[in-house]
Amino acid sequence: MSLKNVTIILVGTKYPGNIGSAARAMFNMGLERLILAAPQCAINEESYRLAKKGKLILDSARTCRTLKGALRGFRLLIGTTGKSGGYRSQVYTPRSLAPRILNHAEQQKAGILFGPEDTGLIDEDLQHCQMLIRIPTQHKASSLNLSQAVMVVAYELLLGSLKRDPARVPKLASLEQIDAMYEQLEQALLHIGFLHRQNAKHMMLTLRQMLGRAGLETSDVGILRGIARQIGWYAGAKAGNN
Repeated sequence: MSLKNVTIILVGTKYPGNIGSAARAMFNMGLERLILAAPQCAINEESYRLAKKGKLILDSARTCRTLKGALRGFRLLIGTTGKSGGYRSQVYTPRSLAPRILNHAEQQKAGILFGPEDTGLIDEDLQHCQMLIRIPTQHKASSLNLSQAVMVVAYELLLGSLKRDPARVPKLASLEQIDAMYEQLEQALLHIGFLHRQNAKHMMLTLRQMLGRAGLETSDVGILRGIARQIGWYAGAKAGNN
């Protein structure tokens, strides 16, 4: 069941052939669900030609105008990156993260996010991801074709699913709940001066990565929203007394 709950999400894909080749890789490795988020091209004859038996995946692929719309209903989102540094300093190999993805996917939807062919995922995409994957390569050639990257990650998921006893995992909060919590937390931290307009984006991305690694459940999100609410109330009351 775990592989059926894993969705490959392609963001801003530019070439129909890469969509078809990604579908073929997915079919070979037992993945069925594909979402195209804000694609820059459409599925066409070339896509179907390169997909081979993966054409069934293309038939059922969902297209969304925005990434945010594509993420509705997901509870675990893993981003992929070939870059390093900055917000990409904490990364995992596909093999090391596959068991965690599969454990969550036993009972809840997990997504693997791949960026456009020329840029990969940008910071605005990364803010939705709890963790990041980087596929190890030799240092002189770190860039992989999109469908190659999908194949490597899908292979590790298939390999991890063959012989494993599912672990008991928490039911994560939805990405919509988490995004709403971060928006409320950001406003509260701006209110008390912990964040400033010039550094809010940087600090919130750091907080998202830190809390994302914890794996927030619905009750955790409720507690953090309660803290943010009290911060806002206290700051307002204090300002009123001055």
